Amino acid sequence: MKKCSFRLRTWQESDVSSLAQYLNNRKIWDNCRDRLPYPYTEEDAQSFIEYAMSQQESCEYCIEINGEAVGNIGFMRGTDVERYNAETGYWLAEPFWNQGIASEALREALRRYWAATDVVRVFANVYESNIASMRVLEKVGFRKAGILRKACFKNSRFVDVHSFELLKEDFMKS
Repeated sequence: MKKCSFRLRTWQESDVSSLAQYLNNRKIWDNCRDRLPYPYTEEDAQSFIEYAMSQQESCEYCIEINGEAVGNIGFMRGTDVERYNAETGYWLAEPFWNQGIASEALREALRRYWAATDVVRVFANVYESNIASMRVLEKVGFRKAGILRKACFKNSRFVDVHSFELLKEDFMKS
């Protein structure tokens, strides 16, 4: 299978329909926080895009393929003593899975995010069944910091969470 090329960019109002189309996928929702609505509607997409466009600090990156918004990489900065940390989360439309796109896009988003902020550490928490996402993080240079047992309640059951981290200084060396 030939890998598609992607472009990382900011979100635009014109992305509503493709965002709603691709994110309305139970397989994606199963690996995200419950605050992500499912089913995912155009109204949900509109709300997210308004949020993304209103952020002072660039923290939401649209993954575009063939002129369509097909994914997102987001960073949520910590507060108080964790203000130099950010949690990352990402998703990619199912037709583009297993092509190396998520790893490349995350690597580029990290470059941009670290160039624009004073964050020194990015972390990600991945549900135990999401092996593909763990591979994405490892390919980019994240290291597993530990496994948090029964840390989340998703789909009516407790799940272990694999916690990954990457320091800016380590990323810049690679």
